[in-house]
Amino acid sequence: MARIPILDENDPTLSQDARAYLQDASRSRGKLINIYRAMANRPDAGRAFSALANTVYRGATTLDPKHAELAYLTATVVNNCYY
Repeated sequence: MARIPILDENDPTLSQDARAYLQDASRSRGKLINIYRAMANRPDAGRAFSALANTVYRGATTLDPKHAELAYLTATVVNNCYY
């Protein structure tokens, strides 16, 4: 069981703010993964996280996307930070 609820974008009881956050995340990423469903519990925190990720991983860079992903995955493994 998840410690943080994984919200379903089709749940009719979902708040408007959470629904809007999930729709934006889905639109920008192409698919909705559980990290965004968990962050939808606090949409403002989710938006801040997305802004950070966009700045760090997708901002102005000389790396092409596959090399940026390789750097991200390497840092994850080196730091034993598995998702």
